[in-house]
Amino acid sequence: MTTEKKSGKNEASKRQGGEAAPLNREQVLEEYARTGYELDRHPAHMIRKAHQRATLRFQQVMAGEDLSPTQYAALATILKHGEVSQNHLGRLTAMDPSTISIVMRKLLKHELITRSASETDQRLSMIALTEKGTQYTLERLARSVEVGRRFLSPLSPSEQATLLRLLKRINDDDPSNGDSGK
Repeated sequence: MTTEKKSGKNEASKRQGGEAAPLNREQVLEEYARTGYELDRHPAHMIRKAHQRATLRFQQVMAGEDLSPTQYAALATILKHGEVSQNHLGRLTAMDPSTISIVMRKLLKHELITRSASETDQRLSMIALTEKGTQYTLERLARSVEVGRRFLSPLSPSEQATLLRLLKRINDDDPSNGDSGK
């Protein structure tokens, strides 16, 4: 083992004429292994794959619907909370302003919601379900529950509860503080 490796430096940090010395394939693989990176075990990758599975289950159960999971989340949230500001709806559904704006346009186009100015603050857009939107959402609640059931089906009931509890903990953590999830 060279002194460079003992001190944590690698071949890429060697400078020859101001440029890093090129690494051969063996050195690349050594550096790769040293990092401990494994795509199939990386939490972000695993969550992305799980999200793809959840979206597939949604598409299977909601086949034939012109509805996305985010649009349905907005409808179900309005159904539960009643009239809400667009901004508050975005926070309740964890959608950024540009995403919630796109979702609202689609739901308005299908006449599932109404949008109006707040009576107390004209800067706020208030969102409510139309009668059509209420019926549409109510008729699909059980199917949405089925999406979750199918998604979690590979797990035992106790594993399902554990997964949901852990995901809630991750999602409730404040991402702005970097490393608080200890």
